[in-house]
Amino acid sequence: MHLTDLPPVTLHLGAHRTATSSLQRQLARRIDLSRQNSVAVWTPNITRGGLLAGLMGDPGRQDARRDAMANRAAGGVSMRRQGLSDAGVTRLVISDENMLGGLRENVLLGRLYPTAGARLRRLASAVPGIDHIALALRSPDTWWASTFAFLMTRGFAPPDRTTLDAILRSRRGWRAVIEDLNAALPRARISVWLHEEMAPQPDAVCDLLTGVTATSAGQAPKLNASPGVVALRQRLREEGCMTEIDGVGDSYAPFTPDERAALRDAYGEDLAWLRGGADGLATLVTRRSQDTVPRDRKGSGYGRPKRPQGALGWAG
Repeated sequence: MHLTDLPPVTLHLGAHRTATSSLQRQLARRIDLSRQNSVAVWTPNITRGGLLAGLMGDPGRQDARRDAMANRAAGGVSMRRQGLSDAGVTRLVISDENMLGGLRENVLLGRLYPTAGARLRRLASAVPGIDHIALALRSPDTWWASTFAFLMTRGFAPPDRTTLDAILRSRRGWRAVIEDLNAALPRARISVWLHEEMAPQPDAVCDLLTGVTATSAGQAPKLNASPGVVALRQRLREEGCMTEIDGVGDSYAPFTPDERAALRDAYGEDLAWLRGGADGLATLVTRRSQDTVPRDRKGSGYGRPKRPQGALGWAG
């Protein structure tokens, strides 16, 4: 079996808390259309069923059993890809945000996807032929707030001051994540888009990932959305946690106004880098003009009002 026999791979890495579950549901709804156009799609219902066992998880945890599982996974993935090739598939899209890292790891280390590069290198060793990486970005003030809120629904306590200070000190943003991904797979092109802009337009993102343009597959469900601050307070009280949490409107807001502004400024620097060409490492996909700044549906705007949207295009 030769590598050229296998369909090339697009990796959709999320990120978490960027409407990824809703996008994956939309990809599943369009699965027949994708197959008609020689594109196969693997979402978490496939990737988390044992197919990638040993390839995901903490890349620093090495043991013989896990390595043996990774070797078996590599063989299983290769066989499935060969079957796709025999069926005429010319592109495989794999969408799973856990390939990028874990939310708990981010919180415990106080950094944005600190092991993304190592994780991708481990995955690529078993899944050769990755030539496209796709990633959604979100302003860190609302991304972290959404992450904390989601974890609170899974039994985690609200972040303490030490955790918040660690995040603010690290200053690791999306540019660093993109640079890590490029270092891991320097020959793969990287496409990024903004959650603030594209979350309400999952069909446009499906078009980008699959290369198949379609009429709407129906309104995408809003899955795993962060609960409002009132609901979070009630949940915490029911679980015996008396910690008070702050909000802006009904949105949970763990950072102070000055801290939110600093995080948004850092995001603005990352966006300016992307719009300036990202040193050739990544391409920003947008429907906006380059000088328009995004607005999060749960946060504040970052600049001038939005202009009328045009066709999906490339900035930079």
